[in-house]
Amino acid sequence: MSLQITRLAVEQVRKFRRPFELTAIQPGLNLFCGDNEAGKSTLVRAIRAAFFERHGTTAVDDLRPWDDPGAAPQIEIDFRLDGEEGQLFKRFLAKKRCRLQLGGRSLEGSEAEDLLAERLGYGFPARGASKSEHWGIPGLLWIEQGAGQHIDEAAGHARNHLQGALHGRQDVDPARATDPSGSLAASVGDALLERLQARRGELLTGTGKARGALAEAQARVDELAAQCEALDALIGTYRQQVDRLDALRRAHAADARDQPWQALERELALARERQVALQDSQRQLVQDQQRHAQLQAQVGLLQRQVQAGQQQAEDLARRDAEWARAQAALQAATSAAAQARDRLDAAQAQARQAAADCARWRAAASLAERRLQHRQLGEALARQRAALTQAEAAAAALAALRVQAAEAAITPESLQQLRALDARLRELRTRRDAIATGLSLDLLPGVTLTLHDETGQARTLSGAGREVLVRPATLDIPGVGRLTIHPGGQDLDVLARQLADAEARWPLACQAASVADLAAAEQRLALQAELKRQIGLAEQALALHAPQGLEALRRAQAEDEVRLRQLEAAMAEGLNAPEAVPDAAPDATPDAAQDPKAGLARAEARQQQADAAVQVAQQAAGTAGQQLAAATTAEVQARHERDALAALRADPARQEQARQAAEQLLAAGAELAALALRIEQTGQALAQAHPAIVEQDVQRLTASVAQQRRAHQQRHEDILVLETQLAQAGAQGLDEERERVDGERTRTRDRRDELQRRADALDLLCRELLERRAATLSRLQGPLTRHLQHHLGLLFPQATMSVDARLAPGALTRPDARGRPETGAIDALSFGAREQLGLIARFAYADLLREAGRPTLLILDDALVHSDALRLAQMKRVIYDAAQRHQVLLFTCHPQDWRDLGVTARPISAG
Repeated sequence: MSLQITRLAVEQVRKFRRPFELTAIQPGLNLFCGDNEAGKSTLVRAIRAAFFERHGTTAVDDLRPWDDPGAAPQIEIDFRLDGEEGQLFKRFLAKKRCRLQLGGRSLEGSEAEDLLAERLGYGFPARGASKSEHWGIPGLLWIEQGAGQHIDEAAGHARNHLQGALHGRQDVDPARATDPSGSLAASVGDALLERLQARRGELLTGTGKARGALAEAQARVDELAAQCEALDALIGTYRQQVDRLDALRRAHAADARDQPWQALERELALARERQVALQDSQRQLVQDQQRHAQLQAQVGLLQRQVQAGQQQAEDLARRDAEWARAQAALQAATSAAAQARDRLDAAQAQARQAAADCARWRAAASLAERRLQHRQLGEALARQRAALTQAEAAAAALAALRVQAAEAAITPESLQQLRALDARLRELRTRRDAIATGLSLDLLPGVTLTLHDETGQARTLSGAGREVLVRPATLDIPGVGRLTIHPGGQDLDVLARQLADAEARWPLACQAASVADLAAAEQRLALQAELKRQIGLAEQALALHAPQGLEALRRAQAEDEVRLRQLEAAMAEGLNAPEAVPDAAPDATPDAAQDPKAGLARAEARQQQADAAVQVAQQAAGTAGQQLAAATTAEVQARHERDALAALRADPARQEQARQAAEQLLAAGAELAALALRIEQTGQALAQAHPAIVEQDVQRLTASVAQQRRAHQQRHEDILVLETQLAQAGAQGLDEERERVDGERTRTRDRRDELQRRADALDLLCRELLERRAATLSRLQGPLTRHLQHHLGLLFPQATMSVDARLAPGALTRPDARGRPETGAIDALSFGAREQLGLIARFAYADLLREAGRPTLLILDDALVHSDALRLAQMKRVIYDAAQRHQVLLFTCHPQDWRDLGVTARPISAG
C-alpha cells in the first residue's frame, strides 16, 4: 500500500501565475531539476499546502504571487492511494473550495480534508496556519529544503502515528495486539506517566528521598523528637543540679571551718628564705667564674709576649740566610738576561735581511705574472674580436629574416577563414550545379540566342557551351519564339542566396589576408614556416657567438682592452724599478736567478725560518727578563725584612716590655690557682642544696595557696548560680511541657506514615508502568531498528544506530581508525553527516509504514548539498534502494550530481 502522485497542476501559486503541471510522475524515483528561483520549492510548498492547510484558512498568503494581491492559488493533485485512483482539488483565499475524488466517492470541504488526514496520518490546527506538530507522518517523510538533519522534532510529532503503525504490524504477537499497555509508548501513555510521576514527585525526589509534605512531616516528627529529648535532658539536669548544690554547700562549710590554706602559707615562707640564700651563692659563683676567665685570657697573652721575644731571634737568623740566597739568584738572572738580549739582536738582523730578499723576489715574480697575463689577455681579445664580427653578421642576417617574416606574416585565423570560405564556395557550387537547371548549347554557326534573367539583363549565346540557371530566365529563339525556363529544386533559391553571400565575402577575406587567392595564402604560410626555421638557425648562430648578447660581448671586449693597457703600464713600471731581480742566494739552485717563482719560494722559506728564530729569541729574552725582575724584587724584599727585624730587636723599649711581661705572668698564675679552688668549693655546696628543687617548691606552694582560696570562692559562686537556676527551672513546668510535645509527636508521626504509604504506592506504580513501557518500546523498536540498519550499512559499514524511547534515532556506534567501537551522539557529527543519517532514518520509517500497510511518499527538496563525492555516491545507492519500494520525488538545482541515478532529470521553470 502506498501513496503515489501521478500529476501535479498549479496556477497563481507564487512564480506559477499561469497554469503549470507535471504529468507522468512515475511510481518509483522521479528527479526534477531547475536553477535557483526556478520554482522547485514552490511545487513542494504547493503539495504540502494541498494536504496540510484547510481550504478556508487565510494563513496561506505566501502562496500568492508577490504582485497580485487578488490571486486565488489553485492546486490539483492526481494520486493513487492504496490502489484507488484519486484527485484532490483546492483553491485558497478567493472562491475557496476543496474537492476530493477517491475511488467511487466524491467529498467536499472539511469532510474531504479529514478523510485524507486520517488515511495519511496527520492533523489540522484548530485555527491558523498548519505547523510542524500537526504534520504527522508526511511531515516526517516530506523533507523541506535545509531540514534534512532535523529528525528528532519530526519523529516526535509523528510518534503516535508510528506507534499505531507498529501495533498494527502483521508480525506482532496477536496476544499483544490489543494489549492496553501498548498505549504507554504513545503520547497518551506519556501524559499518564507524567501525571503519576508528578504526583510522586510531590512526595519523593528522583532518588527516592522525601520531599514536599512528606519531608515536612518527617522533619516535624524529628523536630518534636528532638524537643522531647531536650526536655528529658532538662529534667535530668534539674535533678543533678539539686544533688550538686547539696554537695557544694557541705564542702564550702568545711573549708570555712578548717581554712587549709594557712599551713601552706607557712611552708611557703620557709621555702622563699632558702631560695634567697641560694641565689646569693649563685651570684658569687658567677663573679668568680668571670674573673677566672679574664685571668686565663691575660695569662695566655703574657705567654705569647714572652714567646714572641724568643721567636724574633730565630727569625733574624733565618732572614740573614734568605737575603744571601736572593743576592746569588740576582747575579745569575742578570747574566742570563744579557745573553738572551744578544741572541735576540742576532736573530732580528737575520730576519731583516730575509725580508729584504723576499721583497725583491716578490717584485720579480709579480713582473713575470703580469707578462703572462698580458699574453693571455691579448689572445682572448683576438678571439673576442673575431666572435664580435661573426655575431654582428648573424644579428644583421637575423634582422633581415625577421623583416621578411613580418612581410610574409599571415595569421592562422585568416588562413583558416579562407580555407573554410573556399570549401563553402565549392560545396555551394557543387550543390547548386547538382539541383540547378543545366542548359547545354551546340548552335550552328551564325545562330545566336538571347537569354534574359529575372532582372531584365540580356546575354547573347552562340556556339557550344553550358549555362547553369538558378533563377527563372527567358530564352529568345529567332524565328521560333521565346522559352521561359523555371529551374527546379525547392532549395535552389536558398543555395543561390548563400552562394552569392559567400562570393561577396571571398574578396573581402582575401583583402584582409593581403593575398590574391587561397593558393597565395598557402604559399605565404609555407614561406612563413621556412622563414621561422631560418630565424631559429640565425638565433642559434647569434647565441653561439654572443651567448649574453652583442652588448655584453662589446662590453667584455672594452673591459679587456682597458685591463690590457693597465697591464702594459704596470709592466713598464716594474722594468724601471731598481734591483727587480736579486742575486741568487748562496744556497740557491743554478736556475734560481732565471726562475722568479723558485727564488721567491726559497726567500719566503728563509724568511719564515728567520721569523721563527726571532720568536724563539723573544720568548727566551722575555723569560730571562721576568726572572731578573723577580730576583731583584726578592733580593730587595729579603733585605728590607732582615733590616726591620734587626732594628726591632735592638729597641730598648721593646726589651723593657719583655721583662715586665715575665713578671706579670708569675703574679697572674698565682691568682688563677686561688680562684679555681674557691669556684670548686662553691659549686659543690650549690649542688648539694638543689636550687632548682627549692624554686619548684616555691612555685608549687604558691599555686596551692591560690588554688585553695580560689576553690573556696568558686564553690560560693557556684552555689549562688545553682540556687538561681533551680528557682527558674521549678517555675517552667517541664513535666507538663514534656507530655504536650509527646502527644503532638504521636499525631505527626501518624500523618507521616500515611504520606509515606501513599508515596510508596505511587513509586511502585511508576516503576511498574516504566517497566511495562520499556518492554513495549523494546518490542516496538525492533522492526524500526532492523529497517534502519538495512540503510545504515550502505553508508557506514559495520555501524549500528540505536532507537530511543521516542522512536527517534539515538546514538551512532562505529569502528574507529584502529577498529575499536566508539559511540557518540548524532548531534556531534558534521552537518552533512547529520543530514545523511536523517534521510536514512526517514527511509527506515517509510519501510516500517509500508510493512504496516500505511501509505508512504518521500519528497526530498535540494537534499544532500553538503555531502562530499564519496558520501553522495553512497547515498545515491540508499535513495535508489528506497525508490524500489516507495515513490520518491527528488528536487535539485545540481542535476549534474545526479546523472548516475538511473532516471531522466525533468526540468522545471516558472517562466
